[in-house]
Amino acid sequence: MSSKIIKEIIINISWANIMAFALLIPIAIICIVPYALIWGEPSLIDGFSFLRTHQIFLLLILILGIVMHEGLHGLTWGLFAKGHLKSIRFGVKWDYLTPYCHCNEPLKRNHYLLGGIMPGLVLGLFPVIVSLIFGHGWLLSLGIFFIGAAGGDLMVLFKLIKVDKKHLIQDHPNEIGFLVLRDS
Repeated sequence: MSSKIIKEIIINISWANIMAFALLIPIAIICIVPYALIWGEPSLIDGFSFLRTHQIFLLLILILGIVMHEGLHGLTWGLFAKGHLKSIRFGVKWDYLTPYCHCNEPLKRNHYLLGGIMPGLVLGLFPVIVSLIFGHGWLLSLGIFFIGAAGGDLMVLFKLIKVDKKHLIQDHPNEIGFLVLRDS
């Protein structure tokens, strides 16, 4: 069975990086306001101070988080790919200092969507929720950062949800984006 490309969706990497940065302000407000209402301003300030005074810890968490971000894409897509993890490759677009994960085979739209959203959920939203429950301001800060780091993924996903779920989705071979495929 072969598939035919019916649409190509490409995200400009510079624009994605700008949008991800711009998203940090509203994301921070949405996350910080309920935290401050629940735990108070001193807890929030203590969290920021902790990260400022534990820079080696912060650097290690950021590096590990970047690796985990791409790994979560790969593990999730690998679950659904026929070739599993053999269909996944990782790299860095050095011109933009942007790491990436690429799936070499088409996936069902919802499987691709799940793999795309997983880093934002696991590294971003989950830590924010945990911080709201337990009052860890430093975890709130990291969650906000990793939601922002998933900004490019969100741009792709907003375009993806407009695609009919009957179509297959293939990672674009050379660009940030995807191909919409129809079985023929």
